Amino acid sequence: MSEREHVGAKRPPHQHEDSDFHLEGRRAVVVIVSTSAANGTAEDRCGPLLRSWLERRGMTVSVRTVPDGPQVLSLLRELTAGSHGVDGPRFVITSGGTGLNSDDVTPEATAQVVEREAPGMMHALWAKGLEKTPTAVMSRGVAGQVGCTFVVNLPGSRGGVKDGMAVLDPLLDHISAQLEDVHGHGEDRSVTRTADEVVPAQPGDDAPAGLVLHAELTEDPLDPGTARRAVADPSCGAVVGFSGVIRDHDGGRTGVTGLEYTAHPSAHEVLCDVVARAAADHPGTRVWAAHRTGALAVGDSALEVAVAAAHRREAFAACADVVDRIKEAVPIWKREAFRDGGHAWVGLDA
Repeated sequence: MSEREHVGAKRPPHQHEDSDFHLEGRRAVVVIVSTSAANGTAEDRCGPLLRSWLERRGMTVSVRTVPDGPQVLSLLRELTAGSHGVDGPRFVITSGGTGLNSDDVTPEATAQVVEREAPGMMHALWAKGLEKTPTAVMSRGVAGQVGCTFVVNLPGSRGGVKDGMAVLDPLLDHISAQLEDVHGHGEDRSVTRTADEVVPAQPGDDAPAGLVLHAELTEDPLDPGTARRAVADPSCGAVVGFSGVIRDHDGGRTGVTGLEYTAHPSAHEVLCDVVARAAADHPGTRVWAAHRTGALAVGDSALEVAVAAAHRREAFAACADVVDRIKEAVPIWKREAFRDGGHAWVGLDA
């Protein structure tokens, strides 16, 4: 029997494994569902995260990108076509298309492909997400089995993907063993990998917790210089800033003339919590963050984040993390105005 045949074939139910089940040699496919990433107008930041994690677990990984809409179902059918034989991947993990926008159809496509759903998986993912943000419940993901392949939907945000990795990581070998009908594969074995091991700790984690100097929603114009001066400190050798500036196009559509931001009543509280959690995860940093509400014109800054740290790597990493978390978790919506008189509402990725 070839290695490929061994990987995809089921063992007879009476066979047992004396040692822990391992994932080496199994194949996984990451599916990024994003129209902007598929069109090349936005960077995919979730695919590399998932690929790195699965490769650390010993699997051979490929990443596919598909726009939101009917192509999701076509790709899932293609990827699972050999799941009852030796050609299907062990895991298909999607990211994106799980929200409430009209073209978010990943859950519907997945439900048409899987033969047996695993609802407990989604409950665990929702519970993990709710530890950080109330918008986690907006994800409508589906998880389940088709042949020897397990399919699971994760949100299209880095935060949602990280939560999914933490939930799935201790279950991967157990799921894979059951898909191969391996019995006695460690029912009494305690899970030893923690969420911190899934996303490795960064240098400096033993430093004092990060300090939040400012976090607010405001209708007043934002000034990047004010933010960066606020975080500067003699103990910090690096100051990094991010300005989220209104551009004249979005999602492949040109002619944007301005945006109007509307915040949920809980948005300020969520923003403060998100920034505080991010600062806690980046010890030794000094953080300043503010998001605009109301009407903004092209060229205006909608989001300003500044971070100071002892070294540039820590400052860059913390700044990117704060920006990502704000975009992923804070319930703020934008109404785009176009030169042709049209309008479009854009919500948070779920």
